[in-house]
Amino acid sequence: MKFKKVMCALLGMAMVLGMAGCGNKGTEELVSKDQPAGETQEDGDAAGQDAGGGEAASGEKVKLTFLRAGTDAEKKAFWDKVIADFETANPDIEIEYQECSYGDDFETKLNTGFASGTAPDVIDFTLASMGVRVPLGQYAALDEFTADWDGKDDYMESALNLGTINGTLYGIATQPDVRLLIYNKELFEEAGLDPESPPTTWDELEEYHKKLVKKEGDNVVQTGLSVPSSGSGQQHYLTIFALANGEKNLVDEDNNTVLCNSDKTVEAAEFLKRLEDEGTIPWDSSSSDNNPFGSGLAAMTYANTTDFANWNSGALAGKIAMAAPIKKEKQATFCGMGFMFMSGETPHKEEAWRFIEYASSADVAWTRYEMMGVPPVRESLKEKYIAEDPESNAVIYDSVACGVGSPKVAYSNAVFNAVNDAMERVAYGVEDPKTALDKAAEEIQKEIDNL
Repeated sequence: MKFKKVMCALLGMAMVLGMAGCGNKGTEELVSKDQPAGETQEDGDAAGQDAGGGEAASGEKVKLTFLRAGTDAEKKAFWDKVIADFETANPDIEIEYQECSYGDDFETKLNTGFASGTAPDVIDFTLASMGVRVPLGQYAALDEFTADWDGKDDYMESALNLGTINGTLYGIATQPDVRLLIYNKELFEEAGLDPESPPTTWDELEEYHKKLVKKEGDNVVQTGLSVPSSGSGQQHYLTIFALANGEKNLVDEDNNTVLCNSDKTVEAAEFLKRLEDEGTIPWDSSSSDNNPFGSGLAAMTYANTTDFANWNSGALAGKIAMAAPIKKEKQATFCGMGFMFMSGETPHKEEAWRFIEYASSADVAWTRYEMMGVPPVRESLKEKYIAEDPESNAVIYDSVACGVGSPKVAYSNAVFNAVNDAMERVAYGVEDPKTALDKAAEEIQKEIDNL
């Protein structure tokens, strides 16, 4: 109850802040940094609704408002095509396209819409939003639409799981953001390591890391795995190794149990600290531009497909490759996800579902890959996708298949902040992993107790 009161107050504040428009400004940021923005949509379909508010009058089009996070031109071109093709195949539906930059702008826009009864019908946004918006009823449950949907059986199990809370499906996955182990084959050869045999286990990773570290006196001039010393990405690194060690996540979202200081997670933090003590180059993980891997000073790193493409088209072109997820107890990695959500307040649920179903279809998933390089999450596209680039795409697909996202909880930002702060203290030797993560757990528990 306290959580809902707080959220209602925040929504009210968004209204007071005004109807600030969302221009084409800003860039897309990390999932963990998404915050909400403000602008109302036109209520253009009211006149065509019957008394029940659900159907347009005979012969009139149903107008759906679709809002996506981000303002980059490449994705807009993709959505322009998808919407045009959908409207051609569905002449009874008109899609009003809106976009808004990630961060405070987008969140305020959603808050304002839901507070004023003008929320978009369909929303393209991230996994990070689910923990807050599902409890408020802002994202509709989709089980009634997917019960007999053939597409559901074609979806990767991991992608369906990421869109599910307490057994109910709320988001249809479209855009995976998986963390891949990327390595520099040239530096492997220089260290006497087989460039075609990257590490597969914790023990091998530690062995490779030690062989790849170079020092001039006490100064590290080359490292093995680039472990960040600060920034918003530290919780991703800890998650990757905690998952591989058999832990469920940093928090068990099913019962609000804190796991960031469990034995398995602490062991993962201790492993990362051993690598740092052996020799790493400090860097702020809030931006991949800071990563020493990009400048050839690290032989291995964790990054997404966009980072890999950027590095592989620059000075590192042809020198880097992807490796399968590292395991200790199991293979696993972190995987964020973009989803199609249906507004819990839309009066046009059937039409909204038709658009979501189309936009998440196998044909559109392949178009998304061709236009933007986004890995498909459809089993029927697996072989076709791998055939396009057998060396890299097989690794990407397998990584998504064993990927786990951030906990879908209302206090997710508290988890990110507490764990990032703890891992920074560990990196700089201020506290040992157990002490730092115990403190993080206490901070997170306070948030849970206030729900």
